[in-house]
Amino acid sequence: MKKFSLGMLTGIVGTIAGLAGAAKVYHKVAIEPIEKEEAQFEATEIRGARKAGNSHTPRS
Repeated sequence: MKKFSLGMLTGIVGTIAGLAGAAKVYHKVAIEPIEKEEAQFEATEIRGARKAGNSHTPRS
């Protein structure tokens, strides 16, 4: 019975570690590039709006 419980515990720990690793890889591969792209887009939009506002103001 001791070997069974040790094997069961090892299996559970291995499964949890595998799921955590898979979640981390998924976040790194799928989610992080999208977040970077959105941040880059927002920064570009802010810079563009600032340049457009400055270039279309009347000069005194």
